[in-house]
Amino acid sequence: MRNLKRFFSFMMLVFVITACGGEAASGGAYVWIDVPLNGITIPGGQPVQVEGHASHPGGIDKVEVNVNGQLVEMLQGLSTTGNLSSFVYSFNPPQPGEYVIQVVAYAAGGKASEPDSARIRVGEQAAVLITNTPTPVSSWTPTFVPTPTFTPTPPPDEAVVQFQAEPAEIDAGDCSRLVWHVENVQSVVFGGVDQAFDGSYEVCLCETKYYPLTVIYLDGSSEKFTVEVKVNGVCATPVPEDTTPPPVPSPVVPANGLEIGCKSSQSLAWLPVEDPSGISGYQVEVQRHSGDNNWQGVSGSIFNSSGKTIDVSVECGWYYRWRVRATDGKGNQSNWSGWFQFTIVLS
Repeated sequence: MRNLKRFFSFMMLVFVITACGGEAASGGAYVWIDVPLNGITIPGGQPVQVEGHASHPGGIDKVEVNVNGQLVEMLQGLSTTGNLSSFVYSFNPPQPGEYVIQVVAYAAGGKASEPDSARIRVGEQAAVLITNTPTPVSSWTPTFVPTPTFTPTPPPDEAVVQFQAEPAEIDAGDCSRLVWHVENVQSVVFGGVDQAFDGSYEVCLCETKYYPLTVIYLDGSSEKFTVEVKVNGVCATPVPEDTTPPPVPSPVVPANGLEIGCKSSQSLAWLPVEDPSGISGYQVEVQRHSGDNNWQGVSGSIFNSSGKTIDVSVECGWYYRWRVRATDGKGNQSNWSGWFQFTIVLS
């Protein structure tokens, strides 16, 4: 009974267990969401089934499920085969809208995996994520690795299930297409949504992932088929542009409120600051008044300096105040420091 189906199931089971074991052997904790698929739209009024797997050489202790940044469930006592654990959680969206489902796995020793997430929309007609292939069955020629032998014209009571990734191995950042073809079944489910019997779905990945296809047979029984898209290397992470201003420098000399004897020049000094992009220079603003508190900028202010000091011309009998700010190597400027005041007395 269903010899072809049993043969395909056996081949896929061996393939998945072998692949998953190899992934866990890399030494880290891994977790991935099988369903729902990222970007899919699910009709409202029904629970969202969250299914996935996690792996670690020492075993998985628990899986944390978050929705829109809030912890909703901590799954423990997972079903485990070898190093591979599976988890299932039913999420009931409280209202239509967009939801981000995120999972994190914790190894038996407490080490957390990198999170995996899926963004879904609930409450609208399901988005068309699947590109159906209306080509007649007789001309549909998929490529399998390995290639099982299928009966060209199966008997009416035999189910045919073909599900593979083309290609099954890609470089990080590249894309693969998941392709399926089924015959003589009730329905086929991919991404948590009923699909046509001939269809495909494109995935562009930065890490190895597994994708399930659930088939409901004519007698009402179901079976899940899984394919792996193996990813070589890692996606290049662009270095983010530095838009963070440097720290605010602190005025030091002369001390705030200091009275200084009559002179024609005064040195201003501040504590230098550091920044990941380097410091390209400092700006110093100097103002003065003659006793009426009407502060006016001195000639040449604002002054530029590449170091931590600057000399400015002063006159006896005037009140002065000054402040400083830093500019980093990317042109970001800090806030101004607070004002420091000093007085050049007449004698």
